[in-house]
Amino acid sequence: MSKQCLFLNDREPYPQDCFDHIPGIEMHWAQDHSGGFSLVKSLEAHPDTQILITTLMDLNAENLARLPKLELIITITTGTDYIDKAYCEQHGIDIRNTPGFTGASVAEHAMALMLASAKRIADYNREIRNEDFQIFQYQGIELFGRQAGIIGMGAIGSQVARMLQGFGIKVVFCNRKPKDSDIATQVDMDTLLAESDIIFLTLSLNADSRHLINADTLAKVKPGAILINISPDELIDIAALDEALESGRLSYAGMDIHHEDERFLGLPNTILSPRRAWYTQDAFNRRIAIFTQTLADYVQEQAT
Repeated sequence: MSKQCLFLNDREPYPQDCFDHIPGIEMHWAQDHSGGFSLVKSLEAHPDTQILITTLMDLNAENLARLPKLELIITITTGTDYIDKAYCEQHGIDIRNTPGFTGASVAEHAMALMLASAKRIADYNREIRNEDFQIFQYQGIELFGRQAGIIGMGAIGSQVARMLQGFGIKVVFCNRKPKDSDIATQVDMDTLLAESDIIFLTLSLNADSRHLINADTLAKVKPGAILINISPDELIDIAALDEALESGRLSYAGMDIHHEDERFLGLPNTILSPRRAWYTQDAFNRRIAIFTQTLADYVQEQAT
């Protein structure tokens, strides 16, 4: 009997033939990026689902309980923090993510946010479109010889460090565990904050990292520093960030935001992108290849 599969997606559309090569499944689609997507209605319409393939959704216990036959969740994201893992453990539901699909795309986007912040690109673009060519109120920052601090020296953080070398920027980092690096120096968090001109957040969300950037940590940053975030929004206390930008403690912030939170829109001296740091054709194709293979592997495992 075919496995009943449900693909949940309210973001960039995926081709509905991408699973056609996998035998032993019956795929159902709940895909709508027009703004009319309903998670609850999608789940309730497919109560026999055994395998859920999903992007970032509110998969709490109440919502997961709508799928009583569920045995596997495949996230098309790397992170899985939006899933109630305690519920899954209690009900024997396996969770598999989609790692490594971003390639260099996210680190490149971090460079774009850094350059746009340091050179005030968005401000110049806005003013010149208002026919103001005499723009003196926005002054950029020369990056050569500056210091960047990377919080979270995983795969993406390491890529960021390598790219920063091309700008002649000294790189330091802090990490949960000691890590050897031939391109960056490991320091403690306070040192990184106090001495870095650009601070990159490249770490996952967990209980320890939630609101890692808060009033206390922002009080320790080098005056005028730039903050770049390509990690989950929840790493930052938005109210504290607002205060730091208003006071000039931070000169600018560049963020690839994950949620439609109106508080971001009122922040001064920021450039934002809508969770598109990864969104290149190359990464898109890699993502499809990885999550379809994950499903094919699972179906094969169950058949043997």
